[in-house]
Amino acid sequence: MRYNQQKTHVMRRFIWLLLALILVAGSSCEQIVNVEKEKEAILAVLLEESAAYTAGDKERVFAVHMKDDLETRLELGVHGYNAYIGWDEIKTLLGDATDAWQGDHAVNTKEDVIMKVTGKSAWIACNNVWKSTFEGEDSSFSNVQIVFLEKVKGEWKISFSTYYSKPKLIHDME
Repeated sequence: MRYNQQKTHVMRRFIWLLLALILVAGSSCEQIVNVEKEKEAILAVLLEESAAYTAGDKERVFAVHMKDDLETRLELGVHGYNAYIGWDEIKTLLGDATDAWQGDHAVNTKEDVIMKVTGKSAWIACNNVWKSTFEGEDSSFSNVQIVFLEKVKGEWKISFSTYYSKPKLIHDME
């Protein structure tokens, strides 16, 4: 009988040790997020959207978006704001804007970037700077861009974006 008790005691220890080993091995197999790599991928999504826009390629513009009923875009300026809610409204806006683009040699950069990545979601705030030439004239403008993204099937997609026009300095006010 004593032999069976010792055998049972050894088996219990072995089972607990095995469970602990499985738990440690399982938790160490969690995928570690390389935040810097994800930040590069997110910035690449925003730059791809801009490059597709200037190339007049609506399908490439559309490809970086969530395309669902909750996707939202806000545009805020000195004369008020426009809200576009749902993919149908945003698709129409982006398609029309892409068709109307007339800049030559346009360059878009993202400056003063602040970004946070948390697993399968992220946000970015930056100065959205555009420089282009139209009919031989150089022009530029910038606004504040804030974008929320979600990672779907390994790809970052835009789910919310807003653009704030920067206030213009009025010299005659005293």
